[in-house]
Amino acid sequence: ILSIALFTFLGWYFYLGNFEDALINSISVIIIACPCALALATPMASLIGISWLAQKKLLFKESKYLETMAKATTVVFDKTGTLTNGKLNVNSKSLKKLSEYELNLIYSISDSSTHPISLAVKKDLEKEYNTSLISYNLENFETIPGKGIKATYKDKNIVAGNLELIKDNGIDFNIDSNMSLFIVAINNDVVTTFELEDTIKNDTIQTIEYLKDNNLNIVMLTGDNEKVASKIAKEIGIIEYCANMTPIDKANYLQKLKSNGEIIVMVGDGINDAPALAIADISIAMGSGADVSIGLSDIVILDNSLQGIIDSFIISKRTYKFIKQNLGISLVYNIVTIPLAVMGYVIPLVAALSMSLSSLLVVGNSLRIKNK
Repeated sequence: ILSIALFTFLGWYFYLGNFEDALINSISVIIIACPCALALATPMASLIGISWLAQKKLLFKESKYLETMAKATTVVFDKTGTLTNGKLNVNSKSLKKLSEYELNLIYSISDSSTHPISLAVKKDLEKEYNTSLISYNLENFETIPGKGIKATYKDKNIVAGNLELIKDNGIDFNIDSNMSLFIVAINNDVVTTFELEDTIKNDTIQTIEYLKDNNLNIVMLTGDNEKVASKIAKEIGIIEYCANMTPIDKANYLQKLKSNGEIIVMVGDGINDAPALAIADISIAMGSGADVSIGLSDIVILDNSLQGIIDSFIISKRTYKFIKQNLGISLVYNIVTIPLAVMGYVIPLVAALSMSLSSLLVVGNSLRIKNK
């Protein structure tokens, strides 16, 4: 623009010999091309979009995620606490004859974790045995991501988690179940097996259908066993899923998708999802999820409803559409008015008014975002 203004001045001055006209016309070029409208195009639309999302209880940490969300090609879901309520109930359990000491060890290991499965087992034990349970201070506590937990107490080694963890510790045990499992072994002897069921969120199926209708690829990743994953995937209409996934497996899966050019939205709520959330182009966490997942996320769904996924896509796409409209308005304005200023048809006062009008057009257009 400065170059055009300079050539305008030189053209009017040297070819027409009029310094005053040359100066006025070059100033008009600079004023009429003042990039207010162009500079307002993105932030004004983003501001309206972000405020609308906040009203829907969606916290976007940066406005740039609106554009990334609008361009997304794949949505990856964690299962427990995301597609399901994460409030598991013990459906059945198999207990050997246990001493009070062993029962307290089982209670202690379940009390030592905040994972939904551990919490459900703890609640079930408290319901059945009331206040007679004691939680010991376990030692050498270790969390095995996606599998379970290990600890010791005096002369007892305790392993609690899924079947894969039990086998990893050289314990010969098999069970065929289409539910989530919490198996407890004390000194390499399986003493109890809990089978747990989760319920699907009310808006899960609606969300999956919306994503399908908008031609987005959908993937479910879970640390649960194949039968549980298959059952949930079938109920909610997801074709592509992976079971028995550790946090590193999830992260590697997302890395592979990114290497194929996919723009990924990852939705999760737990510590196990943290590595994958960190890799995704857009990471979404449930407001009730683990602090680490919320900290790593780009978007937080404050009310934990999957309707927030639908609202995020709708508002992001609409906002991005209006950003492009605003840029178009700004560019068309410059294409039309700058040649007029160069040819001397616009005085500085008119140029200033015209520039202000273009900014108002962009602001007014941005305000239309919420008008459905």
